[in-house]
Amino acid sequence: MRKFDYRSPRFPVDLHVRLTLEESTQFGCCREISTEGMKLEVREPLAVDAAGAVHISFQNVSLDLPVRVVRSGEGCDGVQFVYGSDEERDEVIRFIALLAAAPRRPGPVLL
Repeated sequence: MRKFDYRSPRFPVDLHVRLTLEESTQFGCCREISTEGMKLEVREPLAVDAAGAVHISFQNVSLDLPVRVVRSGEGCDGVQFVYGSDEERDEVIRFIALLAAAPRRPGPVLL
């Protein structure tokens, strides 16, 4: 029997991020976020297990969180949040709630 792993709900977003890994900094876009981590689009592929920090902001809230690269692939990479405290986790939960409550802009209308 296959074990089923439950994942935290993921929320689609389109937010600019700054990712710092060791001595390099890349700018990219966050495409999905959850309490466990985020899916990123960056220019250069990331090295799995690399550690660093991600800066993300929305409205008047900015977060700087420690991360570890867990997936690297064409077009998207995955980072996992490395929480140092329950307070950091609570900040991410509040940040995601803010994103979820924000009104969505309508997409293009096809005629």
